[in-house]
Amino acid sequence: MSRPQRIAISATQKPVDSMCRYILQAENAAVIDLGHQRAQDIGIYLPPTPLTAVMSNESWAEIYDELADQARKNRTTLVFVNNRRSAERVAKHLAERLGDGKVTAHHGSLVKEHHLAAEQRLKAGELQVLVATASMELGIDIGDIDLVCQLGSSGSIQAFLQRLGRSGHGQGRVSKGLLFPLTLDDLVELTASE
Repeated sequence: MSRPQRIAISATQKPVDSMCRYILQAENAAVIDLGHQRAQDIGIYLPPTPLTAVMSNESWAEIYDELADQARKNRTTLVFVNNRRSAERVAKHLAERLGDGKVTAHHGSLVKEHHLAAEQRLKAGELQVLVATASMELGIDIGDIDLVCQLGSSGSIQAFLQRLGRSGHGQGRVSKGLLFPLTLDDLVELTASE
């Protein structure tokens, strides 16, 4: 009787050889590395009101308007923010612009049922915008995302690229992302990372 075959597939793990030894733990293991790189379309939105050390209400209104315009141009938009409070606030302002039932928040403080409902609505195309914290980085299947927006700094270029990878799934498609610096410090960090 032959031993069962074990196959491990990952799109993100590196270094591949170390992962192979860890996952397969076999002498005759083989690694197939396709070195895949998807096309990316990344932009930066600067509000008409100049950025300062702290966002003005006027700048926030301009950002909410631009996010709503971008959402109208796409079937599904995923907006990443850095904390629960921002997720709730941004979702509220976008819902005012796009309509009830088209926008919701997703963060670690919400009950499991809300998470699941938001993910399923987004996947089914019933939700136009999901405003999320890092709670959406965990490999959750949310279906087809057209655009990923990042409000403020993501903390690292790797974190943003991971989030950007949520959009444009499919052969020949482009991952589309839009960065929204909220302060002068964000702008310096985002442009230095590009």
